[in-house]
Amino acid sequence: MSETLPSLTANGHKLIDRLLTLPQGWVTAAMLAESISVSRRTVLRELPSVEQWIAAAGYRFVRSPGQGLLLDEPPARREQMRALLNGSTVYAELPRRQRRQKLLGMLLQAREPMKTAALARELLVSESTLAADLDEIGQWVSSYAVTLHRRPGVGVWLKGEKLSCRRAAAALLQSSLTEEELQAVLRGNFAAGGAFAALLNTKIAERVWQVLQQFEQKEKLRLPDAGFLTLAIHCTLAVQQLREQGGSSAAVHPPENAAQRLGAALGQAFGLTLPTEEVQYLEQYLAAYITGDDGEKWGVGEMHLRHLTGRLISEVERAMRVDFSGYASLRDNLFTHLRPMLLRVREQIHMDNPQLDTIQREYPQLWAATRAACDTVEMELALPHIPDSEAAYLAMHFGAVLEQNGALRQAARVVVACPLGMSSSRFLASRIEGEFPTLKVDGCCSVRELDPEQLHSRGIDLVIATVPLELAYPSITVNPALLEPDRALLRDAVQRLNGTVRTGTPAEPPVASAAEGGLRYTYRLTRSMLQMLDHLCIQTVRKPGSRQGLIDAASRLFCPNEDGARQVAQKLRRREAMGDTYIKPLFALLLHCKTNAVSDCRFGYLQAQPPVYEAGKMIMGALVLLAPDTDDPIPVEVMRMVSAQLIEEPELIERLRTGQRDAAVQLLEEKLDRLFSEHGN
Repeated sequence: MSETLPSLTANGHKLIDRLLTLPQGWVTAAMLAESISVSRRTVLRELPSVEQWIAAAGYRFVRSPGQGLLLDEPPARREQMRALLNGSTVYAELPRRQRRQKLLGMLLQAREPMKTAALARELLVSESTLAADLDEIGQWVSSYAVTLHRRPGVGVWLKGEKLSCRRAAAALLQSSLTEEELQAVLRGNFAAGGAFAALLNTKIAERVWQVLQQFEQKEKLRLPDAGFLTLAIHCTLAVQQLREQGGSSAAVHPPENAAQRLGAALGQAFGLTLPTEEVQYLEQYLAAYITGDDGEKWGVGEMHLRHLTGRLISEVERAMRVDFSGYASLRDNLFTHLRPMLLRVREQIHMDNPQLDTIQREYPQLWAATRAACDTVEMELALPHIPDSEAAYLAMHFGAVLEQNGALRQAARVVVACPLGMSSSRFLASRIEGEFPTLKVDGCCSVRELDPEQLHSRGIDLVIATVPLELAYPSITVNPALLEPDRALLRDAVQRLNGTVRTGTPAEPPVASAAEGGLRYTYRLTRSMLQMLDHLCIQTVRKPGSRQGLIDAASRLFCPNEDGARQVAQKLRRREAMGDTYIKPLFALLLHCKTNAVSDCRFGYLQAQPPVYEAGKMIMGALVLLAPDTDDPIPVEVMRMVSAQLIEEPELIERLRTGQRDAAVQLLEEKLDRLFSEHGN
């Protein structure tokens, strides 16, 4: 480090780094402020020290009242300056956020109380500043059921259940990663001295990463980057804790589901047996990303999720005075996003959203509508609080639709990659297509999915990422909100693309897989739909007395023989024991299962006369959905479509409830036909 260079604050360092990243040209203080998410006043306050540092380092920086700011150096000199910047900056003390992250990490690692005087010396702060930091940390860890204890003469320490402390540590790790660390960690590279090394055993982490990647391949599953990272951190911390306790291997039963298979793989890799509560957590977590074919695709959980999706859309429509009905993908994208989001909310897995401030500042009306919609569904559906960071991701889904336009197919083909989730990718993709008519977004993906050979074969010219990439392919890094400095980068990229030969080769039209289309698949799916419609049945149950009376009637609705009815009744009772099957918006039970008692899909409705009353529930009837117990995906797909229409088309349940059998068949046939056509089948 050069001793002649003055020190820089964190914001000063960010400003110089941003100047080095932008193409050579004049920029304004407002543009710089936006690019690093600070106020214009902060930039003006930092400029004298920035200018002093650049001058001391021997580089040319120009400030002109009429034009703005200019780092007047060619690319080669800029690289030299970057190396000097990264090796020379000294902070008088850590910024508050980083200091508190470091303090929390120290407390999570400690096995005994830590003296406040020693902590203050370690962090280069006064004890009064440390006390304020501890107050903030105590409030933060309380959301994970962890308490901060302070006792004069003894010290300060954290106390909580092992699982609670592990969740707090996982949240800390994810929130403290820089973009460069995030990309490296997603690839399984853990730099010594980085945020991971402070709390994780990197050898264990590397092995866990391998186990999870093998698990993805075997299960034919692709977790999004954020989902993979959360699960990997949790598993690493769990293995570390079990090893510290001297956990040993033991005989286990053959795994029956994905969570048990993952638990067995981790146990085999480390010579451990995961406790039952750990496997249950894995089951909850994977359920957000894996929907099995045992009825959950058309069960109570899906219907509640579809109802939530519809309510969010209708609330934002009302507040924004727009109509989203013409955007078929919005409902599906929101539905897919909400499942893991609700898991994070329930389990208090905090995921920072770096675009929160930008969404609030640049899209105030959209933000207000989305935040209000979240508040409304929280109260209506008794949901846990949806934090602002999660609400901002939902706002990005709506923003992506609002930004769409009818742009023609563009000359340059690009892919958008983001580790933060598909909502960020789609939001950015919409902004790009809306503002750059010479770019065509040819898909969104996670950072881990990028493969140069596949990109070349698809004819992709450029990868636009929200984090710096180490990829042997043309790429640039921008902010998901597409700020003015990012537009400058994209304009520069467009000019370079227009002046060079295409990187890839034109992609051929995709060939539909069996699951997506094909003549035989279409025939089988249509036949199963018609079978279900032809056998649709509405029956009145006189004085059912309880939900058990409705279950008994449901078991006989499509099974006249005693053996078949008994088999259906057993399965319906078993599913009832797994969780409540009451669908509040429909005032009905959802009685569904796979069974050998039927040869094809069966759908019916039981009218309860009079209704069955339970605590806080009025059960006006029961929906009965049965599918044959086979590996064939067709019946499950049919029943999934039916369950979706029950929520998304209110008139359907009304016709069933009033006994209009033919009218219900006609409406459902129209809806399925439209849905079938939209998906190209």
